Amino acid sequence: MTADDPKSQSEKILFIDYARCIGCESCEAACRFVHGQPRINMTRTAGGIMAPVYCRHCESAACVKSCPRGALMRSADGCVLLNTVLCAGCETKSCILACPFGGIFCTGLEDAVAKCDLCQRRRGMGMPPACVELCPCGAIHFVTRAEARALCTPEYEAAHKKVMDHVRPVITPLPRKDKA
Repeated sequence: MTADDPKSQSEKILFIDYARCIGCESCEAACRFVHGQPRINMTRTAGGIMAPVYCRHCESAACVKSCPRGALMRSADGCVLLNTVLCAGCETKSCILACPFGGIFCTGLEDAVAKCDLCQRRRGMGMPPACVELCPCGAIHFVTRAEARALCTPEYEAAHKKVMDHVRPVITPLPRKDKA
């Protein structure tokens, strides 16, 4: 599927404008209320910014490819879903490591991992994801991929980079003693 594919253009995803996000944690609270545990998690960057970390429902999702049990799959509407019955909570947590956005979380509960399902039940009743409805600053959008690209402003790009640098930092390895 390419960006020009009509199906790709109709698939809806979450888009969080980190430049507008105030770090209030309403999205995480709404998610916890709906699901019993959050599927969107707040993180504090090294610079002190509170930001939600969430699944981007990638078109070519690395987490889906990395799951040895097939517990992660793309639904007909493009949503990346976790089948908790198939999830064995692998010791390797390959799905967590594969996600470049930190969108899959260890729960420490009977369900080993959790991730956003775009509030599948709510959408089935014609409602948007809970985090979208409860965001007080309008930073969270439920939009098509094309609409998400149109929402990318220079301010968003700068704020997004700060958050992604925190989620996936570039770590310089220490020099090896035998290579001194």
